[in-house]
Amino acid sequence: MLFDAPAMPQQNGSKEAKERGSFGKIYTYKRSPRALGIQAVATSIGLELEQVELQPANGVPDYYWSLNPLGKTPTFVGADGLVLTECMAIALHVTNEDSTTTLLGSTSLDFVQIIRWISFTNTDVVNRMAAWVRPLIGYTPYSKEKVLKAQRETTQAIRVFEDNLRDRKYLVGDRLTLADIMCASLLSFGFAQIFDREWREDFPYFSGWYMMVMHLPIMKAVVDEVPFVEVGLPNAPPTEPFKAP
Repeated sequence: MLFDAPAMPQQNGSKEAKERGSFGKIYTYKRSPRALGIQAVATSIGLELEQVELQPANGVPDYYWSLNPLGKTPTFVGADGLVLTECMAIALHVTNEDSTTTLLGSTSLDFVQIIRWISFTNTDVVNRMAAWVRPLIGYTPYSKEKVLKAQRETTQAIRVFEDNLRDRKYLVGDRLTLADIMCASLLSFGFAQIFDREWREDFPYFSGWYMMVMHLPIMKAVVDEVPFVEVGLPNAPPTEPFKAP
């Protein structure tokens, strides 16, 4: 069930999950912000989720287009043949495999708020961060004015997090949910590239929340080193050609 969930997922997974064998495959690349949260949840509940290395920026094999017509990652292919695209859909499917999970909230309103936060981060926030980062790494043409605009718009979006976290520890309710896991994962590339020490001073609640979530056992199981840049990318043309992660 989605909402009747009295206990936290067990870190070693359930006996049923261990006996089930492979749950499926996830096509993604190493440390993908859109896949980290999915992999964290799967690991925490004992689901065997095989990672198939695939970086769309380097091209995808012909067979992949039948799995994901847009050629994007992540894509989930279940052992039962189910194919899912879009990170939020995959994350919900994986999380719902644990019948005792509390990661989907304790009420229907909690669940709605979880979807709201993940959707907001995966669209408005990620798009604004990408518009800031991509010109600085050579993925898109550089324009100082466009980078400054993206910086302002990213700050506007992150302010939503900062204001919400002033008087709370988690994004939804009083315990960890999928919103925290997926949003922190999605935001990790910002903290790895542009959210540096000086920038973080203006967002202490947001930055503290990110560090708290990323250092939880559920995240540390899949993230060996938490992305946290000291000096961010300068607003200047890149000095090296773009190289996909």
